[in-house]
Amino acid sequence: MIDAAECVVIGSGALGSSVAFHLAKSGKQVALLDKHALGSQTSPRAAGLTSQARGTDLMTALAKRAVHKIEAFKQETGEDIVFYQPGALKVARLPEHVEQLKSEVARGRRMGTGLEMISPTEARAKNPFLETTGVLGVIYSPTDLYLEPSQIPTGYANAAAMLGVVRLPDTLVMGIALRNGGLSSVETEHGTIKCETVVDAAGAWLRAVSALSGAVVRVVPTRHQLLITEPIEGVDPMQPITGSSM
Repeated sequence: MIDAAECVVIGSGALGSSVAFHLAKSGKQVALLDKHALGSQTSPRAAGLTSQARGTDLMTALAKRAVHKIEAFKQETGEDIVFYQPGALKVARLPEHVEQLKSEVARGRRMGTGLEMISPTEARAKNPFLETTGVLGVIYSPTDLYLEPSQIPTGYANAAAMLGVVRLPDTLVMGIALRNGGLSSVETEHGTIKCETVVDAAGAWLRAVSALSGAVVRVVPTRHQLLITEPIEGVDPMQPITGSSM
């Protein structure tokens, strides 16, 4: 336990561990806290997909940036990472969804993601498991990738520690103290950490953590479902990620 840091990051998932690493890289003294084991909560349960076919410029830019960060992860952090980059297919079976795909392709081309429309036959050639009956349109994103998502928080947390970040797993935050309109300290079950900056990266617990300082964050965590199958004969890691527009 430490008694002071310039920055306290609460939450050690992909976002929190990344923030801790980049703050330390910029020369800040950082403490990374989590009420559970580091990187053990929602981040490892993500789908691990980049998906650059997005509906807004901001989301497209973020997804493109994510691809570049993963491609350069080993070089930047020194931590090993395993990922596959087979590209991705996005399928439309309704006319209105075809228009959505066309809009995403136009945005992707303008923002340099390499998205293109391809025929259902071309899509089937890339992924033989794709049933093209009723498919009206397909876009192909050549640089999309996927990975086991737990590598991101673990890698960033390890790299952050090498830069001097103090990692405090199993440390429940109980309060965030203010003084003269600014931050004063973070109260934990193991003691108080004086600090100048707090980063709330608590994910599904973000609202609960922000409320400790009196702040109101208007977000609601939403449960998602993943269906994990048994291995399927003939599926290759380099067959493109395939999904449908909604």
